[in-house]
Amino acid sequence: MSEWPGYFISLEGIDGAGKSTLAAALAGELSRHGYDVVTLRPSDTELGELVRGYLLEHHQVPVDSWTEALLFNAGRVQLLRERILPALKTGAVVIADRYADSTLAYQGGGRGLPLSGLHWLHREACRDVWPDLTFLLHLPRSIAEERQRSQQLPLDRFEADANGFHEAVRSAFEELAAAYPERIVKVDAGRSPTAVFAEICEMALRRLAGRRTPPRP
Repeated sequence: MSEWPGYFISLEGIDGAGKSTLAAALAGELSRHGYDVVTLRPSDTELGELVRGYLLEHHQVPVDSWTEALLFNAGRVQLLRERILPALKTGAVVIADRYADSTLAYQGGGRGLPLSGLHWLHREACRDVWPDLTFLLHLPRSIAEERQRSQQLPLDRFEADANGFHEAVRSAFEELAAAYPERIVKVDAGRSPTAVFAEICEMALRRLAGRRTPPRP
């Protein structure tokens, strides 16, 4: 049992998997079922916006992998203190578009940093706070790229990285799902948006039914 009455959900996966769209849709559905819902992105604090703005830009001098990990964790600490924990303590359902699993996958799997060090960093800086439920949106890189091209948006520094990096990230997410099957639920994000949405809503509502604080009348 958590030390607060709220419930923490995160959505993870490679860029282009549909996390942001599904987070918003899930929030709307849970609200209709009577839950107080707070949706968050890593940039939803002043520090988080600065951190992500810097790290997603293209730089002439490469950014060190540990610099990435430390800055992403700094933004997460602030998000946890300012937004996540206060919401959980009021009994809200918090839905986060990315959380600590992204650092394990991108800086651990993608950049090759030791997972033991990244786990230690999260444990010490973020009080070892993990989501109650994580949806891992599984999608082949080729389909994710097609979705990104269709949006005609410029690629950030991570999205423009070599395919080998993205394959390593995808594999790292798969390994995390295998290691934490009770928390991380894999969802086939290559299906129709309706099917994906229905699956995550059904699972979220089922898990929420067992939490201590019921939805508002």
